[in-house]
Amino acid sequence: MIRHIDIAVQKIFEMKEKEPAKFKKLIDEGIIIGLGVDLGDRSKEVSPANQVKKQSGPKDPEYAAVTKAVIEGNSDETIKLTAALLAKGKDPTDLVSNALMPGIQTVCELYDIGRSYLPEILLANEALIEGVKLCQGQIRDIHFQGKVVSLVIEGDLHDIGKNIVAAILRANGFEVVDLGSDITVEAAVKAVKVTNADLVTGTTLMSTTREGLKALANALESECVPVACGGAAVDRRFVNTFSNSIYGRTPLDAVKIAKKVCEGKSWEEVRKELY
Repeated sequence: MIRHIDIAVQKIFEMKEKEPAKFKKLIDEGIIIGLGVDLGDRSKEVSPANQVKKQSGPKDPEYAAVTKAVIEGNSDETIKLTAALLAKGKDPTDLVSNALMPGIQTVCELYDIGRSYLPEILLANEALIEGVKLCQGQIRDIHFQGKVVSLVIEGDLHDIGKNIVAAILRANGFEVVDLGSDITVEAAVKAVKVTNADLVTGTTLMSTTREGLKALANALESECVPVACGGAAVDRRFVNTFSNSIYGRTPLDAVKIAKKVCEGKSWEEVRKELY
């Protein structure tokens, strides 16, 4: 029993560090129950999760069905519904922006408030990608908002976060040059020059490799190309220790950063506006 308690305490402290929103909710509900307040049937309340879904959901019922399929990570249903709407003559760009994207945006916002988990984001991302593929097949003369080089820095092979960021940037109208994982600073700088990129998104999951993002930002400062840094190994405090960089906590932050950079704002201005 004591061992079980030790494990439970350890898990709670891990939650405090990694998922502060869930930790706060747990503490708040514990305090309320401790005061003798009966929480009653909470299923009747309008939960924050339902509020997020309601705010993000399209009014058009056909579009809302696509959004729901993405939220649920149901790729087959997403493909079926998207294909049916394309066959009816719906504009593919409009479908991406107003039916598919609200789904992944909802899941990311739920993650932000501790109401969804990484596996749910991955499933929703897969559904999104399948839907976007169908639409991209019918989109002509794509006007990109800007060009982004995306990579995982040298020494790290974990590319899940990078793949999600790349997919969401593409769905938001950015041209993404995906370099992959375990990319050296030299290779990244070369790619930025060759492609004339506006921004680099760099991620790393391992603390042993996060200094590579700092080296990359420093190397690209003379090119006036900032680096949006993310991943489990970095946080805002670390990223703020070096210049030419902006911290992004979620995949949607990468989209916000890319839009502001492509509008011509400096990394200092973007940092100030986002945080």
